[in-house]
Amino acid sequence: MTLIILFLISVLISAFGTLIGFGGGVFLVPILIVFFQFPYQVAVSSVMAALVPGSLISTYFNHRNHLVDYRAGTILEIPTIIGTIVGALLVSIVPVNYLLMIFTLFLSLLGINFLHSPQARTDKNWVDKINALPPAIILKNSHQKVAYRMGVSLVTGFGLLAGTLAGLFGVGGGFMKAPIMIKVFKIPAKIAAATSLFMISITSLTGTISHYALGHFDLTQAVPIILGFMVGALLGGRLNIGLSEKFVGKLIGAGLILSAVAIIVKIIFLP
Repeated sequence: MTLIILFLISVLISAFGTLIGFGGGVFLVPILIVFFQFPYQVAVSSVMAALVPGSLISTYFNHRNHLVDYRAGTILEIPTIIGTIVGALLVSIVPVNYLLMIFTLFLSLLGINFLHSPQARTDKNWVDKINALPPAIILKNSHQKVAYRMGVSLVTGFGLLAGTLAGLFGVGGGFMKAPIMIKVFKIPAKIAAATSLFMISITSLTGTISHYALGHFDLTQAVPIILGFMVGALLGGRLNIGLSEKFVGKLIGAGLILSAVAIIVKIIFLP
């Protein structure tokens, strides 16, 4: 019975994570620890392993619908990986829990901003002005009939920030990539979510290999989670087709708030 419940929870979280480009790891890890008594490392490694097929299935669906921007994902992933290493090195010298509380407040406010959906502004803020500076990369999606500019300085800065926070807090970076692409580089929500899942497929594969090498991986406990994430990715891929950009943006807002709640749970149960 426990395995069935775990499978169904994994399906729901994976489907939601697929729709918003977060993957779902940030939601499931606290649930595994609190309600299923998974050791922390086993919970993380199980979710990492489940994200590999789940994100690949999602990327396949999104690729068929011409939603994945491989260039944008690769460009942003390079500084993110570097930032993850920096964050991991800072863990021993930075008061993580205090910073986590500030970070959860930031996530909550950003989530509210997505849910509120204010009217588009015509004046440029400081982020837009920096993004307008050279050098920059102009990316076009002819199938979706959109184009957007990615300033090298912002790509480097926000990529390093996302990676550092992920490595510092040990919460994964999937839930930060889509919001950055949307708010900073004005990439449409569905393209940002799809591209984020492509990036997650890379990081989850490398993370799974690392955890397996360290002996954290328990296949018996991971199987229902892996199967659940695969089914959830299929379900999310089907549901995503009929959703509007505006609705996906609101789902991302809800996901950010839920991510903040999940991190608070981690603070409480893993001091």
